[in-house]
Amino acid sequence: MITDIHVHHVPESFVRFIEKAAPYRMRREPASGETIAINVGELEYALNRTFFDPERLIKRMEEMGVDHAVLSLATPFVKFDVPATLGIEAAQLYNDEIATMHKAAPDTFDGWAFLPMQHPEAAAGELLRAVRNLGLIGGYLPSNVKGQYLDSEEFAPIFKAAAELDVPLMVHPSNPPARERMGDYELAVVSGYLFDTTLNIFHMIFGGLLDRHPGLRLYCTHLGGFAPFLRARMQRELDTNPALAARLKRPLSAYLQSIYYDTICFDPAYLRAALESNGVDPAHLVLGSDTPFPLGEPDPVGFIQRSFRNQLSETADAILHRNATNLFARRSSGARQ
Repeated sequence: MITDIHVHHVPESFVRFIEKAAPYRMRREPASGETIAINVGELEYALNRTFFDPERLIKRMEEMGVDHAVLSLATPFVKFDVPATLGIEAAQLYNDEIATMHKAAPDTFDGWAFLPMQHPEAAAGELLRAVRNLGLIGGYLPSNVKGQYLDSEEFAPIFKAAAELDVPLMVHPSNPPARERMGDYELAVVSGYLFDTTLNIFHMIFGGLLDRHPGLRLYCTHLGGFAPFLRARMQRELDTNPALAARLKRPLSAYLQSIYYDTICFDPAYLRAALESNGVDPAHLVLGSDTPFPLGEPDPVGFIQRSFRNQLSETADAILHRNATNLFARRSSGARQ
């Protein structure tokens, strides 16, 4: 079974809910062909119908050669500047809907639980509910919450809950810094998201998050931004900065290699270079597509096959067939409920 770990879906009932909730400042225009215009605050998006239609999504999966998709909320709808009570209600609605899809087609869909990060205790509670009661596979985290990266102690209840459940957490970029300077040329989605992922990974390493939770399984999207490729540069900083080096209990490469990354990078040479950087463990590379965003990988399975056509065939086979299973395997708490 080939699993795509990075697929976005937005249930229609969830869209209707936030359309009516004034703090989201969300407006949807009538569909024009396959495109639906969405306005969220000051930002405008043109999303295709596949985001909202499970049947179209299944057809897209078949075209890509993917058997199983792990669903998460699409970035335009990820907002943490709304009141916590509203955020909690929205998260519960989203997770209930994704759980319904999973129960109707367990071999086709799983789900990352959306969490109300503006209230970390409630987010921890929702992760517990979504996994234990609804059967979702893990939790979805943004790379930052209103500028706070995930190493902040305020998010400790969420990581404690993930450890208790023995489930992984997906970390997806959100609201990159200096977004106002990236309005032209689609630079926010092309580069800003990757910059924020990079910043968050180094915050999690140097801020002690991975030391406080050594068994935590974290999955970072888009091949970890630029973090694996900055390993040597950051190592040079550590070699010349004893105060910074003293923050680490393990080699830098050990922290980077403990994280799972998806394969969304579009260039076979780039993917192979990540493996050669000493910042990525081949067993921690998982297939991703970012479907149905236009900037997603249109042929994720073929991309892996092309990337390792003449070498590392075992790595390709692991990416396609084993690594995602290992990421989701419970090690201490038994089978999924």
